[in-house]
Amino acid sequence: MKLKIKGERDKQLSYAFIGLSAFSILMAAGNVLTGSLAWHFATTQKTITTPMTYNRPFVSDALSADATGMTQFATSFIYWRLNITPENIDNNQKMILGYVPAADRDVLKKALDIEAERIKKGGITTQFETKEIRVTNDGSVEFSGTLKSSTTNGAITTFLQPQEKIYRLKLSYVNGVINLHDFEELQPVSTTN
Repeated sequence: MKLKIKGERDKQLSYAFIGLSAFSILMAAGNVLTGSLAWHFATTQKTITTPMTYNRPFVSDALSADATGMTQFATSFIYWRLNITPENIDNNQKMILGYVPAADRDVLKKALDIEAERIKKGGITTQFETKEIRVTNDGSVEFSGTLKSSTTNGAITTFLQPQEKIYRLKLSYVNGVINLHDFEELQPVSTTN
């Protein structure tokens, strides 16, 4: 009789142990699923932001911003680099370099230093009038427009010939931080007859 009761109790304990083990496995799987869903939704949560200067909302998540946001960021970089005077060029270039990752900074800084020297030496003031903006799939924004320049020698202002220019900016947006990776001038397409 004792042997039968002990065997029955061992059988019930083994069923309880199997049941608790299965329940623990289900709880662990549930925790993994809940954690992965929480991570997914935290990184893909869309946020609508309206910057004060532009008054146009853009949508972003942890890894990217939409075309409107990228255009607004690129427009600021274009303004800082191309709407300059000898007095504001150093500050504008410092603002641009603040958004350039350390790995890309040396190349752009050399180009900006050459520009700054030319602008200061010649007393040149420039203004860029945008005609077209294109956002590409690789995170680049292309601006085409007219660069108007003038030079001041004392009280005499000499207007220089306007030039058609195309610029490409390569940007990235990660965790709310915008990075400028490249700011290059493209050669305008010339048509031959």
